[in-house]
Amino acid sequence: MFFSMDAEVVVYLLSQKLQNLLHDEAIAMTPKVKDQVQRTTHQLNLFRQLMKEGEKNQALVVEMNSSRWTTRLLRALYSMDDAIDTFLVRKALESQKQNGLMMMCQQTFTYFFNQVVFKKQMKAFISKTGDLLKDKKQLDIQDVSDSNIPGPSQYQRWGRISGFCFDDQSHVVGLEEQVKNLVALVLQGAEQGNQPVVVSMVGEGGSGKTAIARIVYNRPDIKRYFSSCAWVHVTKDFKVRDVLVDMISQLDEKIAKEPLLVDEVKWRLPKLLGQGRYLIVVDDVATPEFWEAIKEVFPPSSHGGVVIATTRMADVAVLAGSTLQVRPLNDEESWALFLKKLEITEDRLHNSQLIKLKEQILKSCGGLPLAIVLMGGLLSAKELTDSEWSRVIENVNAIEDILALSYHELPSYLKPCFLYMGLFPKAVEIPIRRLIHLWVAEGFVTSLPDGDMVEEDLAEMYFEELVCRKIIEVVRWRLDGSPKTCRLPSIVHDVFSSKARDIGFFQIRSKSFSAKKSHLPVRRLATYSNIPCSKLHISHLRSYVSFNTLKGGIPAGNSSMFLDKIMNKRNLRVFRALDLESVYKPQLPKAVAALLNLRYLGLRSTAINSLPISIGVLQCLETLDVKHTNITTLPDSFWKLRNLRHLYLNGIYLDSLETLSVESLNKLQSLCGLSIGTELLVAETLSKFTSLRKLQLTFYIPTSIKIDWTSQLNKLHSLRIKSIRESGERASIKFRSFKE
Repeated sequence: MFFSMDAEVVVYLLSQKLQNLLHDEAIAMTPKVKDQVQRTTHQLNLFRQLMKEGEKNQALVVEMNSSRWTTRLLRALYSMDDAIDTFLVRKALESQKQNGLMMMCQQTFTYFFNQVVFKKQMKAFISKTGDLLKDKKQLDIQDVSDSNIPGPSQYQRWGRISGFCFDDQSHVVGLEEQVKNLVALVLQGAEQGNQPVVVSMVGEGGSGKTAIARIVYNRPDIKRYFSSCAWVHVTKDFKVRDVLVDMISQLDEKIAKEPLLVDEVKWRLPKLLGQGRYLIVVDDVATPEFWEAIKEVFPPSSHGGVVIATTRMADVAVLAGSTLQVRPLNDEESWALFLKKLEITEDRLHNSQLIKLKEQILKSCGGLPLAIVLMGGLLSAKELTDSEWSRVIENVNAIEDILALSYHELPSYLKPCFLYMGLFPKAVEIPIRRLIHLWVAEGFVTSLPDGDMVEEDLAEMYFEELVCRKIIEVVRWRLDGSPKTCRLPSIVHDVFSSKARDIGFFQIRSKSFSAKKSHLPVRRLATYSNIPCSKLHISHLRSYVSFNTLKGGIPAGNSSMFLDKIMNKRNLRVFRALDLESVYKPQLPKAVAALLNLRYLGLRSTAINSLPISIGVLQCLETLDVKHTNITTLPDSFWKLRNLRHLYLNGIYLDSLETLSVESLNKLQSLCGLSIGTELLVAETLSKFTSLRKLQLTFYIPTSIKIDWTSQLNKLHSLRIKSIRESGERASIKFRSFKE
């Protein structure tokens, strides 16, 4: 069922774009074009309903899941998506042109030409896709919309999941015995000294290997026992140098910043580990060759050393060490975990007569902790009725079915957000800040017409819903109960990242994926390694995210070359997001100004020295992140960009706040990393930025400072103020109450 299910997410996004066109009063369309937009929207709704009908019609499912049917549909959808974006970009360019008689005549011609072309493209779409619908025009399309889209009355920031941060991560129901066994092996191995002890944890996907290892690794008593600890995840296309540099960066950050070749890493790492007792976790080892490639860096030590390796394959287990076979949970353990994740008592199930489904639930999950957690999340979104639960359980026989149903049961508006997470490398911790901004920049989130909630509010609610459904997990929490980082469970990533690539939702370039050819245009691209992208056809590219961090201080040459290639494409005016976070010293081309539709520019932790002056012409830019870089100035034109919502700076210094104009920056929600050299105009200026939610400032003035203007920022939920004298000492800050 995956293929047509995945195509549905593209249909949904396209229909949302057309709905936005109809509702946006700022976008002028002739009556004939508006009528054609409505016809195209109707056609898309017919496809959505057809896919719903397919759930009840096996013959229809077989036809829709054929690669020919799906590929034809996806090509037509992506072509229509290009047409909409091109139409919008042309409209934006028209509005930016100057006045004058000749210019007005040209604009009038361009306006009508744009409308005629767009109308023709919509007609072509309806014609191309008409035969795919066959005789389904009589379908009832009244129920294709999502009726449970969250509204403003339900909104309390992180209210649904903030309590999860108090869960005891050191205790996972059903895994207690296996945690105890691993602790015993680790402590026993640490006492042996001399050669390092290797503990191989073997179990199928979803069996809890990583969870058990993480519980032990994070235990305070274990941390105290070892002077050096590191956790690394191994990808299928692992590079020995990157894995080892990742290890070093957790042991000594200073060394990790040096430009290290693989031989030097192999020389330095044993010296670091030999200074005391060490614990290293190597997660998700997929090939026997990996251990052979790295075993020499674990030195004999009189202090003792332990390496835990998790793997799904028994032949990867290190023969010289101990092997812990991770077993499935028994029925009692499984049921206890299920009730905990469902957040319900057994008595309540008895009262609702649903306890009779217990045996079917346990059989379907097969003792796999991940399957049990996903089943709990799946059923938690259902009413406590026999019909609702039975409808889910009767379609489930194994973890693959639970995964498919977990995705299928997501509301349409959550599916693109969820699939997008598969673009990130497996097991990587994704900063929530980064994820939310990318969702918004990609256009996955549309604000409600009442105006009380912005896209970021809805994106946070979408994230909460995915967490509550247990299909993603929060890794780290902030002290205020808000999530800091998240990830997809490994087996979830394996399944859905592959499916997203199959439908052209995104493409990934790495040693594992570079050979895979697609008949669909590249819309979103992620690169995991420093390999050339010269053969890619990127004329339809919407976003580029690089994870080619090249740890160890080596500049990302191929990333810079690829950026030059992007800038040389004439039709990349539809490009929306460029994210190079943690890529070491990429070279941002001067022609970045050609990306007129750019919404997100992420350069955090890149060590980049400057930005092109032309950045000041990016009128659509919403987020700029240059935190942890060497950028100290921005061009004056930058502060006049009217759509800026989030600014993460690196101590950029302003002598005066006259540069900040509330007329230009009235949408600003986050202003972080700004340094100010005067107290003049601070209250008068910042109190007018009423959309601010996050504010981080540093004052460099000789006297103490008084903060008496924050009470006027009624949407502010995060405030950090520092005041530093010329001597470098902290100066006092006096706050007036937010509410007086």
